[in-house]
Amino acid sequence: MIQKLLNISERVNIAIHALAYIGAAGKNASVKRMAEDLQVSETYLAKVLQPLVKEGFIDSKRGAKGGFTLAKKPEDISAYDLLTVIEGPLPTNACLFAHPICEDKHCGFRLLTADVRTMIEQSLRKIKVTDIMKNFKTRAR
Repeated sequence: MIQKLLNISERVNIAIHALAYIGAAGKNASVKRMAEDLQVSETYLAKVLQPLVKEGFIDSKRGAKGGFTLAKKPEDISAYDLLTVIEGPLPTNACLFAHPICEDKHCGFRLLTADVRTMIEQSLRKIKVTDIMKNFKTRAR
């Protein structure tokens, strides 16, 4: 139910967990091993990681000893940062309904969505990659 409420995409979910995995690895994390451990396709994982490399969250190194490393401190990367890189900014003042009829800026539903958006953004900014890394440190191979 909560997944439907927040509607965070699988791409964002993978991005957050991949960065936590990379941070917990503490060295070059291979996309192959990461894909196995995160139970996702290697090709799909590589596509999810591309914008994170481009935006400077992770570094990529090719070759036999290559892999991914964090380019920023994990405590400086929030779930909100990753969501906006993958999905773009959260919508502002959106109507709850698929076909809005009223255009009143004082509509109770528009005010509700604005409040929820603010609360979600603030909460996602508090969740750092270091918080998620704890899950992987206990399972490190």
